[in-house]
Amino acid sequence: MLTNLHSPKVIEFALTQITEILKKHIEITSLYYFGMQSSAQGTHNSLNNDASKKQQHYHFYLLLLSKHISPNAVANLSDIVFQESGGKYTISLLLYMPKQLIAASDHNKYFFSKIIQSGGLVEGAPFELAPLRLSQIPELDITGIINYTQDRIAIAKHCLNLSFKKENAGILSAHLIRLSFEQLCLGTIYAFLHYHPQHHHPFYLYKLVQFSHEIPPNIFSENLFEQSPLKSIFCFHHTELRYRGKSLFSVADLHMAHSYCQCLLDYLLPIINHQLQTLKSASHENEKT
Repeated sequence: MLTNLHSPKVIEFALTQITEILKKHIEITSLYYFGMQSSAQGTHNSLNNDASKKQQHYHFYLLLLSKHISPNAVANLSDIVFQESGGKYTISLLLYMPKQLIAASDHNKYFFSKIIQSGGLVEGAPFELAPLRLSQIPELDITGIINYTQDRIAIAKHCLNLSFKKENAGILSAHLIRLSFEQLCLGTIYAFLHYHPQHHHPFYLYKLVQFSHEIPPNIFSENLFEQSPLKSIFCFHHTELRYRGKSLFSVADLHMAHSYCQCLLDYLLPIINHQLQTLKSASHENEKT
């Protein structure tokens, strides 16, 4: 993230507020900040035709270590930060127990060590992983990355195609669109970050995709997660398939969600393929040396 565009005092103030909110709901062993995004959202008051008011919104990427983690903590803490900050702050949270990092594989330890070394400690004591010497840095499993990513993209394409068929209308179509979006996000994140998110809420995944590669608002905007019924489609939960016997969405709503997902797929596909080709070329060069 390009944090040099923002005053250090602004970032420090925002992180202080976020930390105070988190401390009320979870015991923090260590809290690291490793990136941010910001945007100004304009508001229009039709009563006095005032369109000058703008609310600055900040999204932070954080690694939080805690000895005690409750079920569904990532989603709950993310919602709490958004609500208690009045919508000014949102977070993408990597949440782990210290013992999980200690017991992680060498590849994952290298991932977390990069965050700890390059990020900034916001709260708690510095967390020290066992030092990784150059000879211990694991080689990327290029074949595994390529296979996993390509599988995710193939599933995303297949689900999106199925959702467009007339016989798959209604809640089944919404489920397939949501599944396609999720698989596309997972493939993108793994291609760039080589990381498996532990929490699969669609907005959480999308923010990690944005961290991996910037998505222009005209391709797919995060504001879609605030618009109903698109929000309900992209965040459609599979349990709805168990209990609902009729459609929750109109054909027009489903077609619109399908179009947005297709647009994102078309945009990301060449970028992902280029990333995989770059990894493959780098692997071949390493083999020659």
